[in-house]
Amino acid sequence: MMKLTGIFAVAGLIISVSWVAWGFLPMLAILLTTLFLAAIGYALDILGYSLNHFTRKLLDKCGN
Repeated sequence: MMKLTGIFAVAGLIISVSWVAWGFLPMLAILLTTLFLAAIGYALDILGYSLNHFTRKLLDKCGN
């Protein structure tokens, strides 16, 4: 439970600092891009893909 508190506290800090630094629309674009890429990562995790799998496959293709 405390991990979630820390994660959301850091997320709130990042949102507030980026809003002040760059304005609302760039902050919104950053958040939407982050959420989109996190959703892709979550879907790949559910499907069972891993970074080791991708790097092994890439190295095999580069080696041949």
